[in-house]
Amino acid sequence: MPDKTTGFASPAQGYEEQTIDLNRLLIRNPPATIYVRLDSSDMEALGLVRDTLLVIDRSITPTANALVMLRHEGRFLCRLLVKKREKTSFTDGRDEIYPIEDETEIIGTVTAAIRFYNNADAH
Repeated sequence: MPDKTTGFASPAQGYEEQTIDLNRLLIRNPPATIYVRLDSSDMEALGLVRDTLLVIDRSITPTANALVMLRHEGRFLCRLLVKKREKTSFTDGRDEIYPIEDETEIIGTVTAAIRFYNNADAH
C-alpha cells in the first residue's frame, strides 16, 4: 500500500511478519545437537572468548580445520582439528599442536558460536 505522504510503498512492505527462526538457522539435526558454554579463554586466539555458547552437532564427521568438542585427558575442550598427511591433531590456535591419542574422544563438530556482549543476560 502506498504511503499517503509520498505515494511510494514502504521498503519494508511484505516483511512485517517474517522473523528469524534461530532453531532453523543454527540446528541441522536436533537430536544430535548439544550446547556448551566455553568456561575458559583457551580459544581466544581463534576468536572464541569465555562464555561463548557453542552449538555442537554430534552427527557431523569433523574434517580438517573444523572446530570440535573433544574429551582429552579427562577434560572437555573445544579445539581446531588439524590434519597433516595421515596424522590428526588439535590446537587452540596458538603455537602448540597436540596429537590425537587413543583415549581422545571427539564429541562433535561446532556448527555455530554465539557470543554474548552483556554477560548478565547470558546466563
